[in-house]
This record gives sequence, C-alpha cells and structure tokens, in this order.
Amino acid sequence: MLRLHQFEISPFCDKVRRILHVKGQPYEVVEVPLVQSMRRIPQVNPIGKLPCLEHDGRRVADSTDIARYLEETFPSPPLLPADPRERALCHVLEDWADESLYFYEMALRFTVPANARRFVPVLLAHDPPWFRRVAAGLVPALMRRTTRAQGVGRKPREMQLADVERHLEALNGMLGDGAWLVGGGLTLADVSVFAQLACIAATEEGADALARWPRVAAWLERVDQATAPGVGAGAG
Repeated sequence: MLRLHQFEISPFCDKVRRILHVKGQPYEVVEVPLVQSMRRIPQVNPIGKLPCLEHDGRRVADSTDIARYLEETFPSPPLLPADPRERALCHVLEDWADESLYFYEMALRFTVPANARRFVPVLLAHDPPWFRRVAAGLVPALMRRTTRAQGVGRKPREMQLADVERHLEALNGMLGDGAWLVGGGLTLADVSVFAQLACIAATEEGADALARWPRVAAWLERVDQATAPGVGAGAG
C-alpha cells in the first residue's frame, strides 16, 4: 500500500495525488497537522519536507523525486515522453512550476490579507483550536518572510500580478492550438504547472488574470478532468 504524508493544501501534495490518480494507484493519506510538523516531518524523512511517499518499506521525499519514482514503479500510463527533447522540456517546465510559480501562489494566497483570511484556516483545518488561534497571524508573517527571502515578496503587488500575467501569456503561447503543454498527451509538465496555477486561480486576483486567457483556462480544466480522483483504474 502506498502511504502519502502530506499537507492537504500544498500544491506539491496535490501534484503527487494527481499522479497517483492517473497511475490508478490506491493510496492512504496521512495528514500532518501544522502544529506537529516540526516534530513529525523529520520522523517521516530526514530531508524534512512534505510530501513524502511510503511504499514497500521505502520513503521518497520531494514531489519531483516522488514523480520519478512513481513513473519507474508504475510506468503505465506514462507521464514522461519517450522523446528525449520532450522529456527534457517536461523537466524544465516542472522545475519552473516548482521553483517560480510556487512563490506567486504563496504570495497571493497567504500574504494578501483578504486571501489569507480564506486560506490560512484551510491550512490549519487539521490543527487544534488553540493552535489555529495562535497561528492565524503567524502564518501570513512566515509566508511574507519566505517570499521576501526568495525575491517575489519584495515586489509590490502590481509587479507580482504583472509577472503572473506574463506567465499566463507564456503558457498561452506554448499551448498554441494544442491540448497539452508537451507532445500530444498529458505529461508531468501539465500536472506540475496545473498544481501551482490552480492555487493562483483560486484567488480573486488569479481568477481575474486567468479570465483574460481562455485557452489557458480551458487547459486548466482539461488537466483537472484528466487527473481528478477516480480517473485511473483502481484509483483510490
């Protein structure tokens, strides 16, 4: 049995869940409350990151490594193309999603006050009431510190949104008249970019931006339908 240790709200955990759905693999979810994360995550894996996947006595951490492990262990249906150039492009797009888009979704969901009031309770939904009260103001401050250290958080909001607009424009151009980002079918590139962009689109600012790019919005819906729970044989 596959066991996924996760934060439900994390786009990286969503990415892994969707890969499991496509692969048709049943799995058990182990939700880690934020209040226990400092103690429990190092017990799950020494890297200190979630998601972490357990399978046959092995633990694999980091969504990129988990994606490769699942591709090797459950190769059908494939999410990495056989063509070397397309496979390389999947790698580049996954890394762009994980290392760039991620910080825009973090900034929009957790450092915009109105959005933080929506998403912080979701992040803390598995925590006890006393911790939710304490952490409600601490989480946005931590996210601001993280995004500032990375660089996105040092930009004014209008610059962040202009960046998001450029990312959407790039996706629109990459899609062209095609249905998927790479090649003729769903790949890891689609799943990785979707996981981050869906979080951006869940904010009012992101939804407004996405409305200006209907081709990207249609692709987002297509990926969602192709990777939702129950799409793979035996998915759980």
